[in-house]
Amino acid sequence: MLILNSYQLVEDAEFLEFYKNNKTKLPPPLLEKIDAFKFAEDQQRSLAADLMVRQFYAQELKVEWDSIQFEYNTNDKPSLKNINDHFFNISHSGNQVVVAFSNKEVGIDVEKVKGDRRKIAQRFFTKGEISDMRKAGIKDEQILYFYQLWTLKESYMKAIGRGVSMSLSSFAFKNQNDKFKLAFSAHDEDWCFYSPKWEDGYYLSICSKIENKPELRQINLKEINDQL
Repeated sequence: MLILNSYQLVEDAEFLEFYKNNKTKLPPPLLEKIDAFKFAEDQQRSLAADLMVRQFYAQELKVEWDSIQFEYNTNDKPSLKNINDHFFNISHSGNQVVVAFSNKEVGIDVEKVKGDRRKIAQRFFTKGEISDMRKAGIKDEQILYFYQLWTLKESYMKAIGRGVSMSLSSFAFKNQNDKFKLAFSAHDEDWCFYSPKWEDGYYLSICSKIENKPELRQINLKEINDQL
């Protein structure tokens, strides 16, 4: 199983109205977490992701959405508390919030293209990856290649549960006929990757043990509201 839920942020006014109407329904720890954010956009990203996870597993496990509890590993990767064989991972950037669900370990990353960041590659990517980036074409194509490679690396680190604790050059990707695979890694290499250009101006990558493309589901605020 590999499912990708995506959510696009609504205007602040619409979200704040939704939040105001539903605050009393939220578990106190979640309410405290959301209220800690200063800006409405950050509140919306965090709450949408949390509720997408809770509502997915409420249906999957036949439980109440507010009974879902989370725990975190030493690198802050979230998982379901006291529940095995159900895995998820969250990412957000700009107006996009995405959650990957699977029956095996999974990692996901979405990034908004925010200009030329190729200097990061010079510092942290492998020589082979830098060479492939330069071969991608003109400047704009190289920039897009960087973002795709960045999301691949992030999704892999999140899938294996290491996050930013591992070096970006301790593993490398190779593009073979527009399909990315690990060229080498000091860790588990038995992974599959899904890495499309996402919404306009975004790249997304999923690292999982599933060869098939994910089932895509678009979630909107009304759907979230109806399940509360």
